[in-house]
Amino acid sequence: MRKIALFVGILFQLSILSSAESNGFSIDLIHIDSPLSPFYNSSMTQSDVLINAAFDSISRAESFPLNTSLNRDETITIPNKGTYLMAFFIGTFPRGLLAVADTGSDLTWIQCSPCTKCYKQRLPIFDPRNSYTFHLIPCGNSFCKKVRRNSCGFVGECRYEVDYASKSSTQGVVATDTISFNNSYDGRTIKYPNTIFGCGYNNTGVFKPTSAGIFGLGGGPSSFISQHGAEFGKRKFSYCLLPFYYVQGSSKLKFGVDTQKNRTGVVTTPLVSLNPSTYYYLSLDSVSINGKMVRPNESTFGNIIIDSGATVTFLKTSWYEKVEAAVLEVIGHQSVAVRYPIRPFRLCYKDGSITNFPSIGLQFYGSFKELKLSTLNTFVTLGNLTCFAILPTEKISIIGNLLQVFFNIEYDLEERTVSFVKANCLKE
Repeated sequence: MRKIALFVGILFQLSILSSAESNGFSIDLIHIDSPLSPFYNSSMTQSDVLINAAFDSISRAESFPLNTSLNRDETITIPNKGTYLMAFFIGTFPRGLLAVADTGSDLTWIQCSPCTKCYKQRLPIFDPRNSYTFHLIPCGNSFCKKVRRNSCGFVGECRYEVDYASKSSTQGVVATDTISFNNSYDGRTIKYPNTIFGCGYNNTGVFKPTSAGIFGLGGGPSSFISQHGAEFGKRKFSYCLLPFYYVQGSSKLKFGVDTQKNRTGVVTTPLVSLNPSTYYYLSLDSVSINGKMVRPNESTFGNIIIDSGATVTFLKTSWYEKVEAAVLEVIGHQSVAVRYPIRPFRLCYKDGSITNFPSIGLQFYGSFKELKLSTLNTFVTLGNLTCFAILPTEKISIIGNLLQVFFNIEYDLEERTVSFVKANCLKE
């Protein structure tokens, strides 16, 4: 416990050292499996981490809706399977917490005391009775209506319930309190009073003790960016992710900052408005393999979600098979694919047998530039094998965070765009 408490303190100090620009601010993201994480398990190899993350990603991918025209009224992604943690304060006498930063969730929720049923949490559970800035929201209030699947409690309080595809759930009251971060611009804490969040008193299922809940970075009305974007200048946020095994520094998450100005090679594509509004839908027109354009068999309108919580990237099965065939064709003269690869990966080669990796790029709708990927984005090393880090799915295609490492990715909710640019995330 002392190690975790010390880590939170260090993390907040690191936040003070992060660069702040404009009216926005910057904080650190820590990969849950990083050696810098207080939850680092030294007994797990890099292969173990990647294989576990791939299976978690499959569970998450299977929970996304097949029909995006349906107005689903619940969050359906897998909880606490996210991979990047962020630190923040909550309450009058600020309680430091770590939560999963999740672009696949809107409502920020944390465990609250006294619990009806709570999962074991390594950091102290927030007790709203110790915060005079904590206020319950009445069920008829407009704030309550921003939260999907809200209901009225016994004394007229707004209640929430989030059911996950993993048969996990969180239930509690919808409230407001002050959420704060260290603002590196002036070295002081920046506070956001009256932030809507879920105070969870009944939380069951596969939640991990490594976080106090989920910090919602989705596109819906109850997410932090939707609530406070105007207050820090611009309704936008960005991040630059490092691989989990990097120990030289932390990934960065910035709010309200123009991070793509004066950069070359920026690839910008429109956000597509589909239901549920939580998710960030993009239109991926094609995948290029050594210049060969591989297109899907169906419409590309809003055909892929960019997701910080999934590790690997998924393509619809029919599309994946064409991409896999193109990769096989390029590598075929160099090496022979192994017959029984490590599950769940489909295409693997003996490590070191590929002398020239295929050049892979993404062509998004609305951009004349191709997003060129590196080998780090598309292949992983698992023991004595090198495996293609894209997998097939029967649900919607997903851009996972492994494909996003070493890119600065900016979500602009005013202009309704997402922008990518290659970046040295150690210097962001």
